[in-house]
Amino acid sequence: MQINRPSQSGLARCLLLCALLAPLSLPVFGQAAGQMSPAVEAALPQMKLSPGATEAANIIGVAPLIERLSQIPREAGGTMSLEELSLRQRITEAIVSASLEIDGVLAEIESETDRIRNVRAQLEARRDRALAISNLAGLVAGGFTGVVGTALQFRDSTQKAGNVIGVAGGAISTALAYIGLRQQRGGQLSLGTAPNMLARILDRKAEFHSDYPEEIWTYLNHVPPSEAGAESRRQRLTKQWIEAGRLEAKSTPKGERRTVLLTSSASEQQKLTIDLLTDRAAMLGDVRAQVSLLKRDLSKLMLAIRAR
Repeated sequence: MQINRPSQSGLARCLLLCALLAPLSLPVFGQAAGQMSPAVEAALPQMKLSPGATEAANIIGVAPLIERLSQIPREAGGTMSLEELSLRQRITEAIVSASLEIDGVLAEIESETDRIRNVRAQLEARRDRALAISNLAGLVAGGFTGVVGTALQFRDSTQKAGNVIGVAGGAISTALAYIGLRQQRGGQLSLGTAPNMLARILDRKAEFHSDYPEEIWTYLNHVPPSEAGAESRRQRLTKQWIEAGRLEAKSTPKGERRTVLLTSSASEQQKLTIDLLTDRAAMLGDVRAQVSLLKRDLSKLMLAIRAR
């Protein structure tokens, strides 16, 4: 049995083909080793992050990864290296995790706000029903005593009795009006089992899933970049509530009591009025808006990574 050996001309052609292809493969191996020509390296686009995106990157701990990613060179239109793919995946996972943590906080705020709406609706319905009864009683009492008193004054013998009934009717109307003023507040009810997301903001004990993840808590205690003033976001919220009359300084007994009511937990079961429930819902809305801004900065960070 004979084995066909390649001819010398075929071997020469193979050697020539390898010699021609070898220079084309060198840049690929050079890129894998992190070596790029000065021209390509100069053309490398640099990521430009907004102040908010930079703050978000530092908070979620991906700033070193982004810095390394921006230093990895890549040929124009070329494929990504394994290192770049790994960095992108780690950064994306951190952004998605932080975004889900924000969604969790917003869900807890919405849960408490929904509970506030339900309790306030109960109190408002109770108040409206009591006011309707008081108004009806006032009309009946005033009309009845007015008619009887006037009728008795037609005769001299019953004129004194008519005056007494008239005065009594006026007193009853006044008493019912006073009762109506008290009923305007609508009574008090506790929230029952509900989060107290304002508790940690106001240095109170948080209960029922009301704590903030570390990244979001750090964000709330940071000073907003590119904004005047040295107050953190949490300090600005507190100052805003005091100026709006929703909160009072905790150094006073009245202020301490109001803080307890605004941050009441499931274990305390504090009785809340309609006004307190309204203020609590408005303050929760402010916290929700502030926390949502972190998601905006995360989206800008993600867009910067995609544009790399």
